[in-house]
Amino acid sequence: MRAVVICRNAPLSLSPGAPWGALSPVVDRPFMHHVVEAIVGQGVHELDFILPDKDHVIVSILGSGTRWGARFRYYPVAPNGCMYDAIQQIIWEDPQERVLLAHSDRLPLVRLDSNGSASTLFCWEDKDRYWTGWALVRPADLLRIPKGTEEPGILAFFLRSLPDLVYHSCACPLTARTYDELLESNRRVLAGEFPGLLLGGKEVKPGIWMARNVKVHPSANVAAPAFLGENCRIGAMAQVGPGTSIGRDCLIERETRVTDSVVCEGSYVGRQLALRGVVVDRSRLFNTACDAEIDGVDDLLLGSVFGHSLRRRTRRGLSRVGATAALLFLAPLFLAIFLASKARLAPPLKKRLIVLTPTVAEAYRWNTFELLSFGEYESFAGSSNWLRHFCFCFLPALLAIADGYMRFGGPRPRTGEEIEQLPLGRRLTYLRLRCGALQPFFTGVQKDDDLDLFENSGTGWRETLGLIRAYANRVVRSIPAAMRNLSLRSAAE
Repeated sequence: MRAVVICRNAPLSLSPGAPWGALSPVVDRPFMHHVVEAIVGQGVHELDFILPDKDHVIVSILGSGTRWGARFRYYPVAPNGCMYDAIQQIIWEDPQERVLLAHSDRLPLVRLDSNGSASTLFCWEDKDRYWTGWALVRPADLLRIPKGTEEPGILAFFLRSLPDLVYHSCACPLTARTYDELLESNRRVLAGEFPGLLLGGKEVKPGIWMARNVKVHPSANVAAPAFLGENCRIGAMAQVGPGTSIGRDCLIERETRVTDSVVCEGSYVGRQLALRGVVVDRSRLFNTACDAEIDGVDDLLLGSVFGHSLRRRTRRGLSRVGATAALLFLAPLFLAIFLASKARLAPPLKKRLIVLTPTVAEAYRWNTFELLSFGEYESFAGSSNWLRHFCFCFLPALLAIADGYMRFGGPRPRTGEEIEQLPLGRRLTYLRLRCGALQPFFTGVQKDDDLDLFENSGTGWRETLGLIRAYANRVVRSIPAAMRNLSLRSAAE
């Protein structure tokens, strides 16, 4: 039997950087791992994953499937396409065999070998009947799904076009589409209400699970049900549980209480805090009772055990060193332009308050920095007069790069007013990225909005060096033309 797994590209909230639902932790591993293990555990060894894009993080997490003794294939969705349209890419040997249709953020407790040969919808009942997102259907039926159909339309299509369709009742599935659902799924697994999941660690007491290398202070209290991940540290007089899952490499400081909560891996929880019904993901806190999400909590309260990664700090440090070196080398030119602006031979020096990114969605919490330019900054965006851009825009922007506020390559810097005018999706994308002095249109790429390019291609060293190389080449090539224009102007005068 084969399985088709729809990997919905849905974060737990609209806040920038919110964790992706199917990759959020349930006890000791990402939700997606539990889904894969449940499918493979029932004898399905060929899984086809429908992904939002070909380079999605799930590819690097799951790999080829050898870890589970299975074979995984990945099918990306076309730009602006529907998730279910990508099913058309799958090649079937037998269009009449039954396959499992599943979703990455839902896990029902079902048995696939006890449902005969009819098409089956796995549902759970409360006051009404709800589809779990899992079904046994034929490839021929999947290939007849109309293009552009979303999930509610999929259910309607099955009900309308499958004459042999039967319902199979099951318990309410585990889900990971919101923070509330994530907390409830962890609670149910810890309470033993969803048997069959593979859990790491050892049950040291009834309802208390601990992984390797966990250290709990003798005065701390761990109340069942609770799970402590690998390399966790629980401080003096702290209380963990009941209903709490602590990820690997976490530190809970002394005199802190964490109950009915999830603490994601690598998180630091400070002293004398009382956390109940929350999800902690390093410096991000979501409180289900208040339906409030806070990102960028003070490091004394919440944060990362490891701080920023060494690669990130190294890359940022090298950018600042490079900008500082360029400023020192070009200091005479910068001084000459500054004096020319004072003498009104060059545009005047201007200041703009730019939002410091990456940052949170709430505008009242945005920090800003001053970006200098000679003349109006907007007049140089995408300008074909490369020498003017270099002298009046890029050169003063090196000050912001040297201070660590910007990168060499990134989305163009925007003020708070400009960000608020962006559509919601574009705004959240921009707030996740650090702005830069150079944009893709400097390399000849024509695009009105550069956010997609930076979100998809990233701002690694290769991309940054490519931008700098292309920009420097254009600036150097523009010098002879600028000198000719200056000579002609001097002759005319």
